[in-house]
Amino acid sequence: MQRPNYPSGKDLLSADAVSRFDLDDIFERAERHLREEEQEKAGILPEQPTHRRRPRVIATLFDQRSTRTRLGFQAAAARLGHQSIDAYDTDRSRMGTSTGESVEDHIRTVELYSDLLVVRSHLEDMPYRVSRLSYLPVINAGNGADEHPSQALIDLFAIRQMRGDIEKLAIALSSDTRARFAVSFVKMLRLAPPKRFTLCCLPDVPINPVMREAMTVLAGLGTEVRIVHDVRQTLDHDVLSIQMQDMSRFAHASLGNEAVDKEQESEPFTITARKILDARSDTLILNPLPRFSELDTSCDSLPNAGYFRQVQLSVPMRMAILERMLSGVPWTGQAAN
Repeated sequence: MQRPNYPSGKDLLSADAVSRFDLDDIFERAERHLREEEQEKAGILPEQPTHRRRPRVIATLFDQRSTRTRLGFQAAAARLGHQSIDAYDTDRSRMGTSTGESVEDHIRTVELYSDLLVVRSHLEDMPYRVSRLSYLPVINAGNGADEHPSQALIDLFAIRQMRGDIEKLAIALSSDTRARFAVSFVKMLRLAPPKRFTLCCLPDVPINPVMREAMTVLAGLGTEVRIVHDVRQTLDHDVLSIQMQDMSRFAHASLGNEAVDKEQESEPFTITARKILDARSDTLILNPLPRFSELDTSCDSLPNAGYFRQVQLSVPMRMAILERMLSGVPWTGQAAN
């Protein structure tokens, strides 16, 4: 079989793949899909309906548990008029079993059924390995403790929709600095450097070198960067993205049947409605979900609770990502770097 010549930059494997040009383009696409969705809900036909090509097949290869990422890409594919298939099922797939086939043979089979691959794995090298094996566009939907670039695009889009121009904002992150969503998020902020960036983290735990480098880049771009050790010190910011301070078991978790126990988050790193009200804060609270004890359910009724709207906004962003990649538009970030 003669393989198509996809342009370099075909894959979204890291936040590094995205340039400012790419970010502006993906925001424009996502906003168009959001407008069309809102018009349809209002019973208004879009003035310029999206013209879709023949339905494509989106293959998801997930060897790690997922709710929002899997369903989000499947919903995005469906709304674009495409189909999605599960290309790896731990109970049914032959890949990796004692009676099964190699990763190489599995990927080369799946690509014959598909037009784009979405990979989520507890193995950090898996999306890169799939990218080298396949001529199809590949999306890294989370790989161990490495990165989660599509989540970073979702987070920036949510901030833009709910708080406006990112470059005019003060943004805080309270998280394990090894968490893949956090790494991609801070790396992606280089494309729209906020006025202030504050990292809230454990005082006695070394900061992930990749995270520290991303913060250094932000500082070099003019962002005021600081580190604090109590989430209360972030409640004067425009945005707070929060997750647990120790996500290692989840970042590396494989698909097993065992229950994952999670100890309670320590008090300085929990956000509650009482803390927000006492600070008279209107800080937008985001969380990539699932949440644990870092984000109390008492926050859910507050007007600045943005995490479920964040989930809703993930669909037009994922539609934009799929649309762009299926059109063969390359990511130009690596070339820019």
